[in-house]
Amino acid sequence: MNRTTSLLIKIGLFLVILFLGYRLYAIIQDPIDFERLKEKRYDVVKMRLEQIRDVQKAHRTEYLSFAENIDALIAFVDTGKTAIIERKDSSFMYYDKVYQQEMNKDTIITKILGYESVKDKLFGTDFDPESLRYIPFSDSEPFHVEAGKIDVNEVVVPVFVAKAPNKAIFHDVLEQYSQYMDEDYALQVGDMNEPTLSGNWK
Repeated sequence: MNRTTSLLIKIGLFLVILFLGYRLYAIIQDPIDFERLKEKRYDVVKMRLEQIRDVQKAHRTEYLSFAENIDALIAFVDTGKTAIIERKDSSFMYYDKVYQQEMNKDTIITKILGYESVKDKLFGTDFDPESLRYIPFSDSEPFHVEAGKIDVNEVVVPVFVAKAPNKAIFHDVLEQYSQYMDEDYALQVGDMNEPTLSGNWK
């Protein structure tokens, strides 16, 4: 074996070692990189879902129901008003027929002092309601929002859900990190099957 052949073999072995070393590094580092990316993106998406929940709570206070879709929710933020209510503890005397005497009853007196913009109350005057429409990091994919009512122990209660699927949150890195995620999983607040306002990450 001449020197040229020996040198070429050494270079080839060196390149193979470099490639295997890189692959080993990638195998170890890729899940770590994905966890960092997931935490960063999830934090932003969770914050947006919590903003949607705040709007839905205000909508329920005003109309006793949740906004049915993302368009209705954004319109409520953009042009909606919420009542400014003053509450005072009070009491009054009433005649109790059972005990046949005057008795004291506690109550709460409410008074509407005026109305305030939903946007100003929840987010401030500079907030853009359209920022609630799209899932952060997605390719302009809107949040899935729906609302309705369910029967709970013969009581009809309003419910809603807002979802952001992994496929949208990680659309640009799906091929790279698909083995580390459940593509069918979605971050969400609320639930269409039970009266909850919690996020599924808590």
